[in-house]
Formats: sequence, C-alpha cells, structure tokens
Amino acid sequence: MSGKKIEVSAEILKELFKIAKVDVPSEISDENLLEVVYKLKNADESENSSLNEHEGFSPSSNNILVIDDIGVVTYQLKILLRNLGYNVQVAKDIFSGLNTFVRSNYAFVIMDLFVSTEQEGYTLLNETKKIITKNNLDTKIVVITASNKAENRVKCLNGGADIFLKKDTGWQDKLIELIENFHPDIK
Repeated sequence: MSGKKIEVSAEILKELFKIAKVDVPSEISDENLLEVVYKLKNADESENSSLNEHEGFSPSSNNILVIDDIGVVTYQLKILLRNLGYNVQVAKDIFSGLNTFVRSNYAFVIMDLFVSTEQEGYTLLNETKKIITKNNLDTKIVVITASNKAENRVKCLNGGADIFLKKDTGWQDKLIELIENFHPDIK
C-alpha cells in the first residue's frame, strides 16, 4: 500500500468490526472508538518491533499466547485477559507464534484457524501439538474461527485442539468461561 493517508469514519469502523465479528459496545462514543483504533495501531507497531523481548513476562501457568493475524482481535483479547490477571503474549503469524511458544511455558495457546490461511492454521495446530507432546507439556490449545464449516471443528479437535470456539456473538465471554472452567486454579 502506498503512503496515502486514509480517513475512515467511526461508523465505517463499527461496520468493519461487525464484519470481523468483534464486539464493540454500542454505547462507545465515536471519539473513544477512534482512540482505541489509534492505540491499536501503535500497539501493533511496538509489538512487532519487540515481539521476542518478553519484558516483564515470567514463565508460569498463568501465561497465555494469542496467535491471530487480526490486530483488533489480538488487542481485544490481550486487554480482556490481562484485566483478568493473565500474562498475555501476542503473535501475528505462524512463524512468530511457534517461535514465541517455544520460548516460555504457556497454560493456553489461543489461535485463529485462519492465520493467515486455513492451511497455515492447521500447520500451526499440528506443530504446536507436536511440541506439547514431545515436551510433555500441559498446554491447552484453543482454536477460534469465524468459519461456518462444520468439518473444521472435527478436524481441529482430532488434530489436537482442546477447545474449538466459533467467533459469534459473545464468543469472548465463552472463551473466558471455558479457560476458567478448564483450569480453575490457573490464576
């Protein structure tokens, strides 16, 4: 993309979030929404430059790795999970996801099935499961997706996912409930 500056209204942003199945509170003001997007953009840039630094990140069963190529989703999950007391690392692709995973101990890996393609998502799931099995880890894999294909659920669960979650209305709340029910002693 060229260096052109593109201006987008808050209403268009809300529609884009809706398409991406990201819950945006209806009461959020246009100014606050634009501020969140601005912070998200800056957070993405700073995270990409320091992905492997892990400052303030100690190995524990309280760690969660989120792998998703959609910045809005990773930002939203990072804030939500950190507010609940979890240590959260984010990766945006299969390579940085696996690289980050092998550097620390994680209770959960939350991964989008389409990172960035379905094939790469299945590769990420396979490789993550191999590392878990080979090293006898207790890490749980959570696959999230907006796909409506029923066979994805079966294929992911058979491929080693512990939890499969469809990104539909309220999926973030379901995710938190599943994590806390799966490991009630995690925090």
